Amino acid sequence: MSLLKTIILAILSVTFTTTAQAGDFLTDFEAGKKKAAAEKKCMLVKFTGSDWCPPCIKLDKEVFSKPVFKSEVEKDFVVIVLDYPRKEKLPAAQTKANKEVAKKYKLRSYPTVMLMDSQGKVFKSISGYSGGGVEPYLKTLKSSLRARKFQ
Repeated sequence: MSLLKTIILAILSVTFTTTAQAGDFLTDFEAGKKKAAAEKKCMLVKFTGSDWCPPCIKLDKEVFSKPVFKSEVEKDFVVIVLDYPRKEKLPAAQTKANKEVAKKYKLRSYPTVMLMDSQGKVFKSISGYSGGGVEPYLKTLKSSLRARKFQ
């Protein structure tokens, strides 16, 4: 009984950790593309190493986890968080799908945030995070979106 309880708690902790790190954002790239097309929005795709990459952890803590960021960013973007953890294990299908997206977009570093149209065409890529919080990050995203509209 004790071993069974330990196994169940371990499974639940992994499940809740995965959900908490992605917040309410999507974790499936293809589902995000469909949602973006249906809502006529662009996509914000965050490539992160949630359990090993210090700048990724800082970006999540200072920006992506903040309710004000979520409410503002979702006005213009469908947000997709693709995680590449080293300690935590994602389901095999999700790991495979995330690797395919990283390969397709020639991901070179973490964190990277790519702004894309609903077809997956990148119009802005932001690598790294050195701090600053929600306001400067939102300003960068909004100016990138405005610049795209004038192209």
